[in-house]
This record gives sequence, C-alpha cells and structure tokens, in this order.
Amino acid sequence: EKYDLIIVGAGPAGIFTAVALLRHGSKKKILLVEKGKPVEKRHCPKAELGHCVNCRPTCAITTGFSGAGACSDGKLSLSYEVGGDLPSLIGEEFAQELIHYTDKIYLEFGDDPDVEGIYTGEDIKEIRLLAIQNYLADIGVEMLFSTECENIILENEECKGVFIKGPKDEEAHAVYADTVVIGTGRRGADWLEQICAERHIAHKPGPVAIGDRVECR
Repeated sequence: EKYDLIIVGAGPAGIFTAVALLRHGSKKKILLVEKGKPVEKRHCPKAELGHCVNCRPTCAITTGFSGAGACSDGKLSLSYEVGGDLPSLIGEEFAQELIHYTDKIYLEFGDDPDVEGIYTGEDIKEIRLLAIQNYLADIGVEMLFSTECENIILENEECKGVFIKGPKDEEAHAVYADTVVIGTGRRGADWLEQICAERHIAHKPGPVAIGDRVECR
C-alpha cells in the first residue's frame, strides 16, 4: 500500500496536519492511523460505574480521534506565553499567528467563541469533533481506527512507511508513503522514544508544564 502522506496519531497534531494541507489545496493521498476509536464510539464506562475499569486495548479517555484532551482536561492556550517550547523554536510572532490560525478553524467547526465558555457539555463537544472528523472523511482522508503503529520503516536513514496492525490483523503489515508524520502525543511518547533509541535517531522529549490554573468569568 502506498500513500503520499501517513499521519500516525489523530490528536491535535495529526488532525491539523491534515486540515492545514487540505486548506491549502493539497491533493495528497492521506492515511490517518489512530489506535483509539472514532469520536462517536469514544465512551468511558466510568460515567455509569463511577470508577475506572482499565479498558483494553485502549482507554477511551486518552486515545481516539482528537486525542486525550477531548475527553479529559483538554484546554487551549490562546497566548504563546503559556506553556511549551514552540515559540523558542519558530519565533514568538509566528507561534502566535499559528495559534490564531488554529483557533479560527476550531471556531469554524462550532467551538465556543467565549474564552471561558458558556457550556462545555459532552453533546456539544462531540458535535464539534465529529464535524472535523467528517470533514476529513468527506474530503478523502482515509482513517484507520483501533489500529496500532508498531514500528517505522527506515531506508537509508529516511522513513519510508510504518508497520501497522488493525483489529482484524493477525500480524502487522507495511504501508508506505513519501512522507510520514509521527504525532503520537503524550500517550505515545514512551513508544516514540523507544523507537528513536532503537534506530539511533536523535530525539529530545518535550517538557510537560505543571502549574496552577485559575478559572473565572
């Protein structure tokens, strides 16, 4: 199987990689691989049972379309001064431009225009995220859910594809692409670090910001 682009991980990084390309007129054949479930099937039993049951093979809170932030403590930083190393890597002004660009897309798909938000119920959240998921599907992005990326394919120090395993596969199989984007997020950080170490790829884990948050109108 051959694609123009393979994106591993359907969290914010993976989603906006695809959205940005499509918004700029890309005609690339894109495959999005996600080990969790699509938006409409993400459901945590804790809502009914009152306690975690350690769902297997993946947790509905930390995996699935839109990533961990969609169903747990997801929040948007609207200033480059809040968290992360991106401003130091690409410049503060450009980082702020990207934040505005991303926020504008969220608003187009039905996000709450208020910073604090009037209502953040699960039904509203699901409608918004489902709209983005449907947009990608309608425009031709192939999405494989409940599909694990087990390894990357390197040829002459260049990533040419990945080995993936779906729910009906007995063993992992190779898919190839001209470009591979790995966006496994916090949940997949250990896996990615292990892959980099095994393949002698220079890597630097990103920091996790810890602090106090005050919410008010």
